[in-house]
Amino acid sequence: RGSSSDNQCNNLLPESHSDQNCMKGGEFCVNLRGLDHYAENGYKGNISGNKLGGWSRPSNATSGQCLKGEIHVNDDDQWVTIPYAFNRGIVHHGEFPHLSAPIQGIGTQDSNSADGDGRGASPQISRVIVGFNVFGHDVGAHIAKAPEHSKPFRRKVRLYRSTINASMTGQTSVGEKSRQGGMDISQIRKNKGLTKLLVLAKREKVKEELRRNQEQLTCRIWRRMLSRPSQDGSLPRVSDIVNEFGSPNDGLDGVWPKSIDVHVHLHHMFLSTESKQDSAQKQEGAISKRFKDPDGFAGLPETWYCVNIIKDKNDSRPGGLIPLSAMLDLVKCK
Repeated sequence: RGSSSDNQCNNLLPESHSDQNCMKGGEFCVNLRGLDHYAENGYKGNISGNKLGGWSRPSNATSGQCLKGEIHVNDDDQWVTIPYAFNRGIVHHGEFPHLSAPIQGIGTQDSNSADGDGRGASPQISRVIVGFNVFGHDVGAHIAKAPEHSKPFRRKVRLYRSTINASMTGQTSVGEKSRQGGMDISQIRKNKGLTKLLVLAKREKVKEELRRNQEQLTCRIWRRMLSRPSQDGSLPRVSDIVNEFGSPNDGLDGVWPKSIDVHVHLHHMFLSTESKQDSAQKQEGAISKRFKDPDGFAGLPETWYCVNIIKDKNDSRPGGLIPLSAMLDLVKCK
């Protein structure tokens, strides 16, 4: 155990360490300063220029020696060095900067002996070291959108680094003083990688915003149907829903949804919840749909409802959108 309660190190199987399992190098190192260390050194030393973030192997880790599992804590820079041990499990807080030191050799033989290829006279020994990132419910949903080392994660890292690099090249001089000029459109155009990433990010943002708006519109339409299935004893028509939730089609304000958007959305919304129809309903032009009311807006929660779209008998046009004149009949169904 180090100097922090968030840092633990234990052997999973006692007395499992032996000289044959000794590894030179390959230490696991963690810095107890946490995010302050990241702020000074950057991710993988991008700010300080030191890829190891200031870590250095403790002086007692002399060549040819095996530390036999002892943990070393540097009180000056707060680096904790944990030598490799067979079947050892290490748990530490996710905000602590950490690294694995280069492996110099495995086994009892000196890595410089024999034929000088680093393997010595003993048979080649391999080790598998596995790391897990564990996230709580507080941030798990956010992390799931871009898990570490996934394509979305790497894309975000590239975007961040491209932004930083472009910003650094934007330093300009005003008189005798230098200032951080940030980025302008000309710098973005010159950076093809950053331009592509920004276009992709914008496209994903627009798609995500449209998906979210569509889900909200679906919810609003169903709540309208469940809370007010009919008005003045007459069934609501498709045109009533379209006019209530859509803005004029000729509007130039860019507001979504327009009336045609609601009409199309309503059509696909019913199609996506289509259920079996009996022959009588088909003959009468009533198309039966089913929807589950989980919150109980129209009565008991978890009740299924059917939406019958009753078309005008004179409207026999095949295909196309649901007619605006069609009436919507909401009833309980099994």
